[in-house]
Amino acid sequence: MGVGERIPPTLILMSGSTLWGLTWIWLKDAHALGIGPILLTVIAYAAQLLVVAPFALNALTATGRPPVTRLNRSWLALLAFLSGVSGIGFTMAMVYGDVVRSMMLFFLIPAWGVLFGRLFLKEPLTPTRVSAVISALLGAFLILGPDFGTGMLPADLFALVAGFSLAGANTLFRFLHEQPIPIKLSLMQASTVGLGLIAWFFSSEYGITPTLEAVTSSALYGATMLLAAVLATQYAVERLPASRTAILMTLELLVAVASATWLGDRIHGPNVWTGGALILIAALLEAGSVHRRRPPVAPCTG
Repeated sequence: MGVGERIPPTLILMSGSTLWGLTWIWLKDAHALGIGPILLTVIAYAAQLLVVAPFALNALTATGRPPVTRLNRSWLALLAFLSGVSGIGFTMAMVYGDVVRSMMLFFLIPAWGVLFGRLFLKEPLTPTRVSAVISALLGAFLILGPDFGTGMLPADLFALVAGFSLAGANTLFRFLHEQPIPIKLSLMQASTVGLGLIAWFFSSEYGITPTLEAVTSSALYGATMLLAAVLATQYAVERLPASRTAILMTLELLVAVASATWLGDRIHGPNVWTGGALILIAALLEAGSVHRRRPPVAPCTG
């Protein structure tokens, strides 16, 4: 019996969520050493890819090529794209934005998860789940406050896009459950590296040489903390109902907010805390609507 079979997926997901909630510390430290968030993301995911790629190759050669049909290739491409957008957006939000505010906006994942769960996994859209979506969106409105009239901060947009993309990627990861995890992870990491390089080339970061210390820190982050968080999350996401992951992943939000507050990130007004509470309530509502059902197998034509 493997380690993953001895440890409940619930505990694995909680561990991964805790790591995600603390990643902002490493990201801000690496940025302070002299590297932009886009290049930081590229290096971190490239290091992660070097670790996972051999396992993906083994999955292909040990049992033969998996049943990747034309339809599945399309879904895998979408999974890779959404993962890339999420990885880049999350790093930029954490580096440039206020951690508490950005993490709360990023954590609209429960709301997006309801919609994606309905679209791909045919999970029922009950009144409770609709209430969760409304609560989450109202929370976001309170957090953004007057910025709706004056224009959102770039970090706010990065956080929103990253959360939306991650919710879609998590749902597709479960939808494509017949595909080996190492192969899906490799595609996700490779996409993040590729999209990151394109974004870096057109960004203000291009042409600025990062320090060796920053590059080393970025690579170490990707091969250790980030890799552990990704593996734990995706392993559990495949084995738990999409709705149940909503409540377990609230630990990510709580850890990030608690650590940022403890380390004196900044003082926030009642609108931010009220909005965060509504988003947390949304996750609780979503968790209360758990329906135990296996994800449908992606159609196969060959």
